[in-house]
Amino acid sequence: MKSWILPVLVFFIVGIWGTSGFLLIDNPDRGTIGDMFGAVNALFSGLAFAGLIYTIFLQKNELGLQRKELELTREELRGQRETMQAQNEQITLQNFEGTFFQMLRLHNELLNSIDFTTGGGENAVKVQAGRDCFMMAWQRYKPLFAKDAEQVDSEQRYEQINAAYLKLWTKYEGEFGHYFRSLYNVIKFVNNSHVKDKKHYTNIVRAQLSGQELLILLYNCIYHDDSKFTPLIEKYALLKHVPYKALSSMLDIEFYQSSAFGDEYPHKKQILGSVIN
Repeated sequence: MKSWILPVLVFFIVGIWGTSGFLLIDNPDRGTIGDMFGAVNALFSGLAFAGLIYTIFLQKNELGLQRKELELTREELRGQRETMQAQNEQITLQNFEGTFFQMLRLHNELLNSIDFTTGGGENAVKVQAGRDCFMMAWQRYKPLFAKDAEQVDSEQRYEQINAAYLKLWTKYEGEFGHYFRSLYNVIKFVNNSHVKDKKHYTNIVRAQLSGQELLILLYNCIYHDDSKFTPLIEKYALLKHVPYKALSSMLDIEFYQSSAFGDEYPHKKQILGSVIN
């Protein structure tokens, strides 16, 4: 509505009111004339009331439309938030996987760089490399772990394991120490991440570990009894595929919680007991 219309209407109404008063001021029948317009006044009052009701009805409809519009706006914003959240989760997952597979690649490169040599200096000859080093180390020291393994209690078995592993660790700490630290940091990275299915990624790591790696890992964490690695091994069942028949005593698996060996632990324990006994 144009801004000048309201002042003009007010001026027009006031003008009519003033003119009628001036014209009827000396008329002796002005009371009778005024009564003639009483019905008109009632009509206009009724129309004004009806207009008020109609205005309220229009405002109610307008408010309803505004509420619907606000609800649609909220739905749209909610959809945008969900889309942004999904995008952020996807970006986070991509960043995690990029780092995870890079760490796993570096770990495998580290594993492949491990080698055993004979001789020294220019006469050094490489005899084993990579995973074969774990196989050779296990074959060399397995008799020490098996020695006097039967008919001992857990405390005595713990001392036997420590004595055997100390000799292995003294020989190969330079080759195996950084390997276990690298493996631990890969698993710790997954554990500290915000990805939903962490076991999916730790299973990828576990699938790449050979039987001899798992055996030496098992005894490594028994020897280092304060190892931060042990809780992660138990949480993600990293010893699930350890070659049970290669172990020398049932007591060796009892240094871990059963979760370290996965859902098949009771069955594997029974097999191990029958093999040893």
